[in-house]
Amino acid sequence: MPENNFSFCQLPLHFDAPALLADLARMGPEQWLSHFNADYHNGGWTGIALRAVGGDSARLYPDPIAAASYADTALLRHCPNLRDALQRFHCPLQSVRLLRLAAGGHIREHRDYGLCFEDGVARLHIPLLTSDAVEFYLDCRRIVMHAGECWYLNFNLPHRVQNHGSTPRVHLVIDCLVNDWLRALMPSAAEQQAQLQAPRLLAAQADSSQHRLEQFRDLVLRDAALQQALRQPEQAEPFIAAVLREGAARQYSFTVEDIRAAMQAGRRAWLERWMVK
Repeated sequence: MPENNFSFCQLPLHFDAPALLADLARMGPEQWLSHFNADYHNGGWTGIALRAVGGDSARLYPDPIAAASYADTALLRHCPNLRDALQRFHCPLQSVRLLRLAAGGHIREHRDYGLCFEDGVARLHIPLLTSDAVEFYLDCRRIVMHAGECWYLNFNLPHRVQNHGSTPRVHLVIDCLVNDWLRALMPSAAEQQAQLQAPRLLAAQADSSQHRLEQFRDLVLRDAALQQALRQPEQAEPFIAAVLREGAARQYSFTVEDIRAAMQAGRRAWLERWMVK
């Protein structure tokens, strides 16, 4: 494994997304459960447990302190393609879920502590259904994941998702215990740096609602009258509404969650400046 820490990387694994979606078609609407973190989404985030504590298909929550062990749920037995895909992972698997974000849905910025390679648990994402209108942000960086790819992301870091498209986004999400097999798949430091500079990631960063908010912020810094208009609201929600209104008036399209994430990033930067090292 490379010595440096890293926030994300694409692994050298690829999966047949249409075949996995064929298994998905066997699931009834009643099998999709609302995500347990209700404060983190606007109602459009649902999931199906394929491996869970005690093999309980109703247990969407991946409990790291549960006494019972993880086991396949009854639903996985009806999904031959998904079973075959999971057999390609030669490391201990904990929680395995299908997670769906509805068209127009968003997942607010949050962290999932204890889910990073350095802590011994890697959360992997395999997109099954996605589009260019899906915006996934990790630590303020937009990450573009195409169907069938396999990605590691450090979910200790702040992350959020916006689905601006007309179709749902569905990912297969796998929590793995890190072993030598998984370490061998991780790219070198040079390969990680190359991924950071990949044209598709750089283009995605430029073509995003977060970038449009950054462009509007630059305009505000040059416009004293606009600064005055945005200085008046003292509470967060009126301020957010004012930013949306003034941005839209100038043809800048971004979202409430973009603004909230930028405010959180500003608070983190301020705190880091004053931390005693």
